Amino acid sequence: MSYSSNGAPGTGKTTLALELLNEVKGTRIGTHTISPNKVYVSSRVSPTKLRRHFPWVPEVIDSMSGKEVAGSRIRREDDGRRAGAANIVDRVLALKQAKRKGIIVVDCWEGAVANATAEERRALESAIFPRELDESKLSAVIVSESENSPQLDYLVDGIVTLSLSHLEDRTVRSVVVNKLRGFRLPRQGALFSLDAGKFTLLPRVEFHFDRNGSMNPRLLSPVRNTQDSYSTGSPDLDVLLDGGIRKGSSLLLDVNSTVSPHSVKLLLDIMAANFINQGGTAFIIPYSIFSSQNVAESLKAYVGDSVLNERVRIAEFNQTLPDEKWRVKLTGKLLEDLAVFNNAWNELGAISSARALKYDFDKTVQLYGEKLGLPGLAEIGAGIRDSGAVSVAVISDLPTLGRSF
Repeated sequence: MSYSSNGAPGTGKTTLALELLNEVKGTRIGTHTISPNKVYVSSRVSPTKLRRHFPWVPEVIDSMSGKEVAGSRIRREDDGRRAGAANIVDRVLALKQAKRKGIIVVDCWEGAVANATAEERRALESAIFPRELDESKLSAVIVSESENSPQLDYLVDGIVTLSLSHLEDRTVRSVVVNKLRGFRLPRQGALFSLDAGKFTLLPRVEFHFDRNGSMNPRLLSPVRNTQDSYSTGSPDLDVLLDGGIRKGSSLLLDVNSTVSPHSVKLLLDIMAANFINQGGTAFIIPYSIFSSQNVAESLKAYVGDSVLNERVRIAEFNQTLPDEKWRVKLTGKLLEDLAVFNNAWNELGAISSARALKYDFDKTVQLYGEKLGLPGLAEIGAGIRDSGAVSVAVISDLPTLGRSF
């Protein structure tokens, strides 16, 4: 099998190729394991330097000079090796004749064929990409600097494209499997990191669904709170917040148009579930387009039905909906709703001193107006600080009102 790793410079192609090289295991025969042949052909980095950084690579060949480093041995082109594409052809054919499991990485293809004649290039393509059935156990990984190489794409069995983008001050790395001959691809894309110099696929968010897609409640193992802070449910986010959300504080999430409402809701659900599953209580004004019923169904899958009824209160402005123990009906009239909120907030306080207020800042301003909302919110904020509770608000922009918060 042959695979092509495509992408612009700096996207992680070499790291992926080295990871694939490292992952190839030997063949077990009884109690013995026959080690695989592993060869790295480099046209960009000298074999000596590559071996110094990656000592586990068994054999490195400089495709341009013919110099080879295998273990602690260095062999140059005057030892009978040919340079350029002819050198690679010789090594590929030798590996195939060995009838032994192996892998060869050519990094990069453009460098390997840069000075090749038309005949040498055809010989190289024929050796790596046989058009007839090949019974050898050799796999090939081709690194290409071109993001679009029709001739190479036609020859290989699989194509992987790596890309790099920037979202505000964040780096986003993605990988897409464009082709995998003979296999069905249920998912083609994923995110990955190069942390610690390793190619690592980031885990997919599985929400609360089982493998068969049914929505059966599944309680989460909470990320523990500390003495001074409440965890967000995400260890990484806790680190960014210097340990989590400090007790008695308010957190404002400024969300722009590039972030999906579903992604924001997922984060809020995780934060609420982590808080509630450690004995906390929560009053929630649903975010964006989501109804109280939608929020309740999501949280119920994380915390369970009885906990939802006992320790969660969710605001609802549609008076026609049926009564639920967790549902708190509000009218949109500030004074009336403040009284209802205070009753529900005190009720939650009687259950646990750990309370959280989560709400959509934009929706609150839309309902009550800026001038009417500020005094009420200030009073609530003072109560939150004094009681050691927390509030989390989501805002789509950061106008003067958001800065006041």
